[in-house]
Amino acid sequence: MSADATTPGSATAPLRAALDGFATGLQHLIKVVDDGALNDLGTHSLMEFLQDFEQIRNMMPVIDGAAIQYGTEQGVPGVLCQRTMTQVLLNGLRLSAGEACRRVKAAEHLADRRSMIGEPLGPFRPHLAQAQRDGEITPEQVTVIDGALRKVDHLDPAQVDAGEKLLVDNAAKLDVSTLRLVAQQVVDAIDPDGTLPEEREHHRRRFVHLRQRSDGSWHGEFRLTPELGQKLQALLEPLMRPKTTQGRIAADDDTELNRRTVDHDDRSQGQRRHDALEDAVDRQLRSADLPESGGTPTTLLIHLSYQEFISGQGTGRYADGTPVSVRTIAELAGEAEVAWCVKSRTGAVLQLHRSRRIASPAQTLALIARDGGCSFPGCTTRPEWCERHHIVAWQDGGSTNLDNLTLLCRYHHHNFEQRGWTCQLNPDRLPVWIPPPWIDRHQRPILNPRITISNWDPQDPLDLA
Repeated sequence: MSADATTPGSATAPLRAALDGFATGLQHLIKVVDDGALNDLGTHSLMEFLQDFEQIRNMMPVIDGAAIQYGTEQGVPGVLCQRTMTQVLLNGLRLSAGEACRRVKAAEHLADRRSMIGEPLGPFRPHLAQAQRDGEITPEQVTVIDGALRKVDHLDPAQVDAGEKLLVDNAAKLDVSTLRLVAQQVVDAIDPDGTLPEEREHHRRRFVHLRQRSDGSWHGEFRLTPELGQKLQALLEPLMRPKTTQGRIAADDDTELNRRTVDHDDRSQGQRRHDALEDAVDRQLRSADLPESGGTPTTLLIHLSYQEFISGQGTGRYADGTPVSVRTIAELAGEAEVAWCVKSRTGAVLQLHRSRRIASPAQTLALIARDGGCSFPGCTTRPEWCERHHIVAWQDGGSTNLDNLTLLCRYHHHNFEQRGWTCQLNPDRLPVWIPPPWIDRHQRPILNPRITISNWDPQDPLDLA
């Protein structure tokens, strides 16, 4: 260990000068903001400022990683009578255990390293490290990607590297929850049979406890298997819609009354879920008549290739991305109606024409299989909460077929047009959105990355990039 590593305040002059300059610049920025500089910004200028500032924030972990890696190599924990660098950060910087652990794990794979004989080595995750150095990826996204790839680091390095590059290239287009699902898809593609949770363990640990209180109310807790959880979610989602003061006339109706309808529901998420469960039980007791979800009866959606279903090998996915074994899918299919939706390699669904205005249940299922939810760029609304939108309006001669339909959440369905956006199908028959010229003067089509990602071939991860 170097002689000055234990000496307080021994930072070199260039390092101290750089740190002082950074602090001065930050204080100046705070002063400018306090003086009201933000008041002069319009919407787009404000977003540009926030994005530029976030890019700087995203670059800061590079310094953390370098310092943590240096401290590890120099034996700082031992000098400070701590077991690990995690403990050093926890006690020295007043971080939570979770945050300290996250920073140390990121440093392990993103910081420059040295070999046992002192030779410099590049980062273990070069693509992720470069994206962080460029400020293009957030610390939370780093945790998601690195954490997922750790599950397959013992497998083919070329495939792991391809998966890392794919995730880094798409991280800027995805919110964290969607990135987490995509990362799991990449992991499954690299190791189709190695990441599925142990189903016997789920079966062994299942339970439902219900107890009646003295006041007549009920209290309980439960742990459900993935299969039951998915069934319950599919049952409750359509019954949890917020109540409105006026209500909607029809899902595809675009009258002024519908556009002015405002949700007014002061129930919490938990209260809505409780009321949905009560509604489902009431319906079951009466006639087992369940409401429609996005235009189809309550349905459990599973994505699986025909080859996997026939061979009995591989991994399917529920609509939210949760993995499920082919054996479980076969068991579910044995007790339910099965609707097959055939898609091309690019993800387009075969044509299903209808002359009626409202999309049929079969068409809606096809839209769900293709779009996976609201198709508007950046929107993550699930398909159960979406409405069916005619790309060319019905009153303008637009037909009700898959080449003229897409799924939109209620907000985007009733707001995109007045904000200058238009929709069309690209050559692959997938819905793309054209932004107004004040957002992109070239008006380049944007495809919701969820649609592209949901159609990656899980059998060949090297083809995904």
